[in-house]
Amino acid sequence: MRRNVLRRRAVLTAVLLIGAAALLWPGASLAAPTLGADCGSGASIVGSDSAGKVTLGTGTGPIGYGRCTLTFSVPSTSAPACQGMNESGRYPAPIGVKSTTTTVVLDGTGTTISDGDVVSYLCVTY
Repeated sequence: MRRNVLRRRAVLTAVLLIGAAALLWPGASLAAPTLGADCGSGASIVGSDSAGKVTLGTGTGPIGYGRCTLTFSVPSTSAPACQGMNESGRYPAPIGVKSTTTTVVLDGTGTTISDGDVVSYLCVTY
């Protein structure tokens, strides 16, 4: 019986330490990034620095040249590896993404992102 209590305590301690490390990991944040003016008027975001979805507002630029800059709520020590996907339209399409330690730019140059599109992003720090 005592062995089971010690085992449970060890497992709970490990889970607590892993959870605390995940929250304190550089670049880990539960807060959503800030949307730049280039995301368009009325743009919205759901998610965190690590992943989320942006609904572009109006005035993001001509079709095929839209872009949206997200400023991370917590800067990371190195630029995260990011990817983006335009989920609007009949078929989802990958979009260009460029990241720094403080921002990620979702870029529609060469693909099409425009007013009202929903763009998902995923950024992983290392």
